[in-house]
Amino acid sequence: MKKAIITGASSGLGHEIALKLIEKGVKVINLSRTESKLDVINFKTDLSKHEDVVNAINIIKKEHSDLDLLILNSGVAHWNYVGKVPINEIDEDFAVNVTGAIKLTNGLISLIKENKGDFVFIGSTSSFVSYGEDSVYVSAKYAVRGYVKSLQKELKKENVRVIGFHPGGFKSQFHIKANSGLKEEELMDPKYLAQLLMSILEMPKSVQVSEIIIDRKVAGM
Repeated sequence: MKKAIITGASSGLGHEIALKLIEKGVKVINLSRTESKLDVINFKTDLSKHEDVVNAINIIKKEHSDLDLLILNSGVAHWNYVGKVPINEIDEDFAVNVTGAIKLTNGLISLIKENKGDFVFIGSTSSFVSYGEDSVYVSAKYAVRGYVKSLQKELKKENVRVIGFHPGGFKSQFHIKANSGLKEEELMDPKYLAQLLMSILEMPKSVQVSEIIIDRKVAGM
């Protein structure tokens, strides 16, 4: 690993992954609405805005052609019952969680293939189970998982790994903004998730962890 792009490296899991990569000497580029305070290159990018994504792709292809790791981490969610979800929230959930990630992958796949790199898609256990009031988010994460599986098939004969990383709830602004109702003590510490991901990335290139599910487990429950 030489140079990595992380969407949403300014907080939460993206921040912790960036820390681990920096410790390993990897140059990190953050694509995010908010700037990371870590030693990274920041490109202010809103994945829900097509022009932002296109601009980021063009700059990266021109200035960072040695890219060999793309981590699609950014996520957003709005909890509400079907019939009560505002249209703009549906659009944002899919734009950030799904179409933004697909556009980046589509635009940068030539670099990842050329540099024999890795794709990591941060999914969610929500692509396996729903708890109600989360139909839009669940649908978006199902879409991400489907895209990962298709990409794995397409790149089967390439020296490129596609990793589907599906954690349960972890401590971040995500749950606060989404008003998920989960208590902090019920959420995982993202630094352990980042540690796990690093161990996966450091495995031999002949080993691809195609799909991994990390459930949160509350003591005594």
